[in-house]
Amino acid sequence: MGGKGSGGNNRLPTAIKKLRGNPGGRKLNEKEPKPEMKAPAMPPNLPDLAINEWNSIVPVLLRLGVLTELDGKALAAYCFSYARWQEAEKIVRERGMLIEEPIVSRETGEILSSKFKKNPMISVSSDALKMMKAYLAEFGLTPATRSKLKIEPPKEEDPFEAYLARKNSEAMKLN
Repeated sequence: MGGKGSGGNNRLPTAIKKLRGNPGGRKLNEKEPKPEMKAPAMPPNLPDLAINEWNSIVPVLLRLGVLTELDGKALAAYCFSYARWQEAEKIVRERGMLIEEPIVSRETGEILSSKFKKNPMISVSSDALKMMKAYLAEFGLTPATRSKLKIEPPKEEDPFEAYLARKNSEAMKLN
């Protein structure tokens, strides 16, 4: 998931390229697997915060047409990162940005004084945010990636086409 020039593989799914209007102008992979656009099964054992985020983001991804039945693990990883971020931030709010660490005598075990250090949960939070951003970008949900999406409004159904489809369906039932 490296950035430009990082040597990482930044290939995007054709669905995201189409939503962006294929800015690179490269030929789209028409033979790319096309899994069914539907919500994947939620993996078991997600923490409650991750389950809440899953239930919140799945409808958004389905509306955008970028979620398939194969995206469960990537979505679970995003939701787990979200839960970790929330939990770390809760601890930072409770204990503060700095925590007091005792300085203990090696000889006697006696507390000599104390010093302040950065709460380690700040690093946990930061790492979780980086993972969240990477997964959100994969789904086209960061401000930068979203600004490149071009969502077509749903086409109104042609009444004549609908009539023909109903007639065709009725005719097939009779055979």
